[in-house]
Amino acid sequence: MRRFGLILAGAALVVAACSSSTGSAPVTILPAAPAGSSSAPGATSQAANPTTGAVSGGSHQFAATLTVTGAVKFTLSFTQSLSVLPACSALAKTGFSSNTWSIPQPNTQDSKLNWNVQPYTGPGTYSDTSTFGNSVELTGPKGDEYDQVDSSVGSVTVNADGSGSATFKDLEDSDTKAVSGSETWTCS
Repeated sequence: MRRFGLILAGAALVVAACSSSTGSAPVTILPAAPAGSSSAPGATSQAANPTTGAVSGGSHQFAATLTVTGAVKFTLSFTQSLSVLPACSALAKTGFSSNTWSIPQPNTQDSKLNWNVQPYTGPGTYSDTSTFGNSVELTGPKGDEYDQVDSSVGSVTVNADGSGSATFKDLEDSDTKAVSGSETWTCS
């Protein structure tokens, strides 16, 4: 049923390289936000060295909020360190590796959304499910897993500054219970 193969294995390596417990804010699972409300954290920017793309004066990070509705409901706000990667705008142009963009993930095993876009060709909106390579997988707070199926719909938007959003509909578990939701992030 799952065809995660090398894409998911590669994403795990990218996430492991990107994640850092040093300086990361704790992950907080909150009740789902009411419809129409915005709980995305604010962000500040840092200047990047135009020659190397490295951020001066410290590390840079994603600050993200994942909201899930359906069979499970939760909101998760977290940060992901990007200190080993290029500055936000350079990362938005190139992606993580091998023409792949991976949406931000928390440094926790409790809940997360794995999602890769490949081939990633730079900032823009990706909604053709063939670019997701069956990589969309949500792990809920109780360890329940929801995967991309033929009827799933999704879209990932990456902006030129590295910020973005992802929306998904109808990821299913083994009992065909479905979840939908979104993730938004800033890069600073």
